[in-house]
Amino acid sequence: MNLIDAENLTKKFGEFTAVDDLTLHVEEGEVFGFLGPNGAGKTTTVRMLAGLISKTSGKTQIGGYDIGNSADMQKIRRLIGLLPENVGLYENLSAYQNLDYYGRFYKIGEEGRQERIELFP
Repeated sequence: MNLIDAENLTKKFGEFTAVDDLTLHVEEGEVFGFLGPNGAGKTTTVRMLAGLISKTSGKTQIGGYDIGNSADMQKIRRLIGLLPENVGLYENLSAYQNLDYYGRFYKIGEEGRQERIELFP
């Protein structure tokens, strides 16, 4: 099974096509990267794969779970990690406080949140 399967993945913003008919397959353990000029659709593709924006068309799975299926998206988010260019951290909070804040945002219980934060000394 492939870790990432994308068939004919497309994203349009109105009349503008940001990603056009992308097909890719990434196997578990494989390292894959996107290279290309600004405006090539790299960030848009990653944002679709992470479930941050919806796709216009195509079939996409991560770890066998369907992108676009809300129940599957919770499972996908447990499988992936994404550090975007603009990470959205609050500069006036410590690293610990930032992790705690986002843990609360994602409704992770107190005990589980503390355990996860402690994994990153």
